[in-house]
Amino acid sequence: MIGRGGARWWMVLSLLLGLIFALLFWVSTAFAELSSRADFREIQVQQTNSAELPYVISSEIDLQLSDELRNALERGVPLFFTLELRIYQPRQFWFDSLELNQSHTWRVQYNALLRQWRVVTEQSSVQEFSLDASLAHISGLYLWPIVDWQRLAPDVSYEGRMRLKLDTSLLARPFQITAINNSSAWSLSSPWKNFTVHLSAVKPSS
Repeated sequence: MIGRGGARWWMVLSLLLGLIFALLFWVSTAFAELSSRADFREIQVQQTNSAELPYVISSEIDLQLSDELRNALERGVPLFFTLELRIYQPRQFWFDSLELNQSHTWRVQYNALLRQWRVVTEQSSVQEFSLDASLAHISGLYLWPIVDWQRLAPDVSYEGRMRLKLDTSLLARPFQITAINNSSAWSLSSPWKNFTVHLSAVKPSS
């Protein structure tokens, strides 16, 4: 039997363990809320009516930026987000063959003087009125052309892989140093999202 003294110590120990687990849970939850993350919800390959670029990709991403990245953007620091696409032909007894590799980059920047947000790509420059509206261009990508689609045979099933990352290599040098010194706060890279690409099964876009 456990005496009264032992029972008290057991109660104290149980209470301490409960507090430790509660603290660990709070820290992990707070870190998850403050850290940046990107998770793909959906990826679709579609066919268009264009003879030059007949195949496009649309994706939806759950995108969340840390407070530090949001503060940097609101101070006028331009951030670059790059979406990478790779398409492989699986091989049974050797490494998968990389058939296609392309990327798409957005520059998001705030002009404090004009109080305007701008999202810039190689093809366009769009003005927005909030950070969330600017990030919507990234989290919802529609009809991104597959440029080198001629490399893909229509009767072969390929494995597509996509990921989104904060491209710190495109930052100005002082901000690259900041990103290195605060790597956890400036780290954003989604896991590679796998999907199947089979051109003969692709349906035309509506």
